[in-house]
Amino acid sequence: MAAFTSFSGKTRIVANDAALRQATFSEIPIISFSSPLPELIDQLRNACTKVGFFYIKDHDVPQKVIDDTFKCAQGFFSLEREVKDEVHYKKSAILRGYEPPAEVRTDETKKADMNEAFNWGYSSELDPIASPSDQLPEGTLNLAKIEELPLTISESESQVPNAMTGPNAWPTVPGFKPTLTAYYGEILTLARRLIRLFAQVLDLPPTYFDHMFTHPGAMCRILHYPPQPPTSSAFGIGAHTDIECFTILCQGTQPALQILNTDGEWISAPPIPGTFVVNIGDMLSYWSNDLFVSTVHRVLNVTGEERYSIPFFMGPNYETLVEPLEGCVKEGKKNYESVLAGDYVWRRLAKSRFSDEEYQKMFSKEVTV
Repeated sequence: MAAFTSFSGKTRIVANDAALRQATFSEIPIISFSSPLPELIDQLRNACTKVGFFYIKDHDVPQKVIDDTFKCAQGFFSLEREVKDEVHYKKSAILRGYEPPAEVRTDETKKADMNEAFNWGYSSELDPIASPSDQLPEGTLNLAKIEELPLTISESESQVPNAMTGPNAWPTVPGFKPTLTAYYGEILTLARRLIRLFAQVLDLPPTYFDHMFTHPGAMCRILHYPPQPPTSSAFGIGAHTDIECFTILCQGTQPALQILNTDGEWISAPPIPGTFVVNIGDMLSYWSNDLFVSTVHRVLNVTGEERYSIPFFMGPNYETLVEPLEGCVKEGKKNYESVLAGDYVWRRLAKSRFSDEEYQKMFSKEVTV
């Protein structure tokens, strides 16, 4: 029997290291966003507190925007290596840009991830609330859903400088930035709807978190996993829990995502057309004092075919102090100390992208969570 220990020190038992079967509906529920609100809140409460993973359907993100983004990803990753390396992530102070295969080690064992990626994060020009509508391709955003959110961002509001503040690194590839901008805007809008629903799950007013997500630590990635034979033990992404509040994942067509269930078994979470997979991350687990479950997961692409996916990681403004909410603390027992969002994200990213020696040079003190 093995064990997985997360960055924050939480240990989960792994009873069986092989993915034996596909998840059942009770293990990873499918939730419709068109459900009546009381029913939707109940379903989310069950999923967030017992599983940490769920599918969402009826989300209103146009399929064309999704399809265009996958085509864009396939085109980018087919480029020559020297073209992609023009925006290598180590040229960015905040690790945005292109990540070559086997340079990132998500698993705590430091086994290399067998994927390549392009990462970008929040800027006002990507935000359908903060940006003039003419900066985005016409017709790509669901304006009706944006109008449902009374959240506004003033022109004078700016990000407080921190370890994760800085620009994106865009390659000079025709159509690349506009396509990813359109996708980012749609998913950011969906994520802001979700954070309001999560507030209600926690018995808070729907707008409780709004001021913490005006310029969120919202990162997005396009990922390419090379073909691996069925006998391969090389993980596309090693076992981990996500850093931010929650992740909205578009899986593509190839099954590879596996989650660790409550029995310590790896179960498969296959792609379901018309859905996104949502999973709870560490920051929302901290905020809820472990009421919300941040579930261990990994990617093992042994289909023999290429796999593409698009995860979007939703976190609060980087200057936000994340600590257990008063309503989630029972008998004065806090499971976590306070953590500054931007510093925590930076440390987590650096931990998986630099050697232990390089990491220790960057941080003289261990992170406290």
